[in-house]
Amino acid sequence: MTKKTYADLIPRLNSVVAFEMGGEKMVLPTDVLREVLELPTLTPVPCAGDFSAGLINIRGVVLPVADWRPLFGMPLKAADRETRILIIETSVNEQTMTVGVIAEKVHAITEIEPDTLRPVPAVGTRWPTGTLLAMARWNDAFVAIPDVVSIFENQISQEPQLVGAE
Repeated sequence: MTKKTYADLIPRLNSVVAFEMGGEKMVLPTDVLREVLELPTLTPVPCAGDFSAGLINIRGVVLPVADWRPLFGMPLKAADRETRILIIETSVNEQTMTVGVIAEKVHAITEIEPDTLRPVPAVGTRWPTGTLLAMARWNDAFVAIPDVVSIFENQISQEPQLVGAE
């Protein structure tokens, strides 16, 4: 799989996972979602940056867990009973990568109406350039659609310990 473009998103909007982080609603197409887990014990990675939340052991497989909140300039919130780990699988630098991403709350598996899809505004937004594919509307609110491939390609160059073997 190569980096997804805005146009590639339209057919992928019929099934998305809606979640929150840092008080913002976001959605990811379920074609990258393997499962949603209750928060397991996180093992910290020595000398890792803010993006790396730690490692988890899922059925004998050790996976890295990313925390996107520092990347997006979002406040950190202590884990609670609604905190989940989204296990996503994508291709990064032409290699399959499975990684967990912290979600403060998961709302639903739902769909986004394609006519609500909008480009990310060039100004007036706090999202770092290249981290979102688009914006959309869901339940009368704006939702961000992260560019998973771009986020991980950029962060792996800074934090190579995120690359985990299966």
